[in-house]
Amino acid sequence: MNEQLSDWLNGFSLDDVLRGHVARVIGGLPPHVRDDFVGDPGFVMCDYEPAAGAMTLVPVAPPRRNAAGRSVVLKRTLRRRPEAFVRYVIAHELAHAHLRNAGRWPGEDPERAADALAAEWGHPRP
Repeated sequence: MNEQLSDWLNGFSLDDVLRGHVARVIGGLPPHVRDDFVGDPGFVMCDYEPAAGAMTLVPVAPPRRNAAGRSVVLKRTLRRRPEAFVRYVIAHELAHAHLRNAGRWPGEDPERAADALAAEWGHPRP
């Protein structure tokens, strides 16, 4: 992973284990997709530990003119799952952010689109 990508990832509040998986997924994305995230000041990524009755604050970027922010939020419970599943979930959620929660074309189901992109990026649904 190059220094610019490492510095960019250090700007997010991520558990060390999840950060390693995110780094591998982001590092393997097509350059235009990776640049879409790295160059977007409205993109935010974080993780949280789910707990009964707990509240989680999700960071968001400040509003920008003519641009909606995007975020990916990961559960720390992923740390206990198999590597292939963890990377699939990360790629799937990044695909949603890349597609701005839409399909690749009008009428396409966003979930199928995210699964298809995750697979195209080397992380098929296990």
